[in-house]
Amino acid sequence: MDSAEHPEILQTYMGVRARLTRVIYRRVQCSATTADLMQDTFLRFWEKPGRLRDVVDLAGYFMVTGRNLALDHERRRKIAPFVDGIEGLESISDPTPTAEATAIDRQELRRLQAALERLPSRAQQVFMLSRLDGLTYVEIGERLGISPKTVFGHMVVALDRLRLEMKTDD
Repeated sequence: MDSAEHPEILQTYMGVRARLTRVIYRRVQCSATTADLMQDTFLRFWEKPGRLRDVVDLAGYFMVTGRNLALDHERRRKIAPFVDGIEGLESISDPTPTAEATAIDRQELRRLQAALERLPSRAQQVFMLSRLDGLTYVEIGERLGISPKTVFGHMVVALDRLRLEMKTDD
């Protein structure tokens, strides 16, 4: 592809390159990996400029994409560490939770459910809409007919009460 076809991609990339390099390096702590992820970020848009058709903030999109590629790289690195030969395979633990861990998790879920049920109804609604449905405070306010500040207040109440109730008595 000729750089004259999509000069905005190259210009934007060059404009965010230094900042994006710092963001990625801070995450992966490796110069070679940072260089690879920078190239991956650029090529993602260069090879398929149609992806950018509806993008308003191209610089921001580069930053988010690069950061997400770095996060994905770190997740993969933690999940599948390099094992040199078959000798190291016995040190890889089984990710299946034990019966004890499952029982403890179920007990914690029951405690959380009970704590949620003890919340004031509006705080409970706000918490569920935010944490389970992923709505913003503005969207919750519109849905419930209250202001975003009121939503925030209900969320503070919900989080404070849940934090207090979920503290263990160790």
